Amino acid sequence: MTKPTRVMIVDDDERTLDALAGLLELEGYSVARARNGREALDALAAAGEEPGLILLDLKMPVMDGWQFLTERARDPATRRTPVVLLSGLPYIPNAPGVADFLSKPIDAKRLLDCVRRFCGGPAAVSGPRSNVQGPSQV
Repeated sequence: MTKPTRVMIVDDDERTLDALAGLLELEGYSVARARNGREALDALAAAGEEPGLILLDLKMPVMDGWQFLTERARDPATRRTPVVLLSGLPYIPNAPGVADFLSKPIDAKRLLDCVRRFCGGPAAVSGPRSNVQGPSQV
C-alpha cells in the first residue's frame, strides 16, 4: 500500500501557508490548507481520505495547535495521521501525539526530508520540481 501524498498545513499566517504549500506542490504533493485548528478538524471530517501528514502551527486564533491535538486525539480516524509541529520556539517538550518538530523559520530541505519520511515520494508531477540542496528557509 502506498502512503498518502497529501499534506495538510495548519497555520494562520498566509505567507507561511503560501510558502509551504508552494514548495510542497512544486515537489508534487497535494496540499490542503487550514487557518486554525477548527478549520483543520472540519476539513479532516469532510475529506474522504486522511492526509499523509499534518504540519501544525501552535499559536493560532479560534483553535490553537494544542487544542487541535486534544480534539484530534478523541477521533480514532484522524489520530492515526502523523503531526509535525511548526513553532518559533527552539524546542517543544512533552508533546503527546506529535511525530516531529520543525522550528520556524523552516529550513526547506529539512521540511522536504520530513515530508518524504512520512508521505514517501510525491505523486508523479508534470513540470519542474524544486531542487532544494542547501539551506533555504520558508
